[in-house]
Amino acid sequence: MPIINITMGPTTEEKKKEIIDKMTKTLMDITNMPEEKIFTIINDLPLENLGVGRKSVKELVASK
Repeated sequence: MPIINITMGPTTEEKKKEIIDKMTKTLMDITNMPEEKIFTIINDLPLENLGVGRKSVKELVASK
């Protein structure tokens, strides 16, 4: 039972569905496993919980 685990910043439900679909299809192609055996977890983090260097992504976005 493969598990795809993705951690990313906030995104729409539509994009999450697309990520799940495409990642599952890719793993099916590589492993020849049926989709019912593939699980996907998306950890949708707020921008203040992600950092680059010494700043949060929220700070970086606000400064642009």
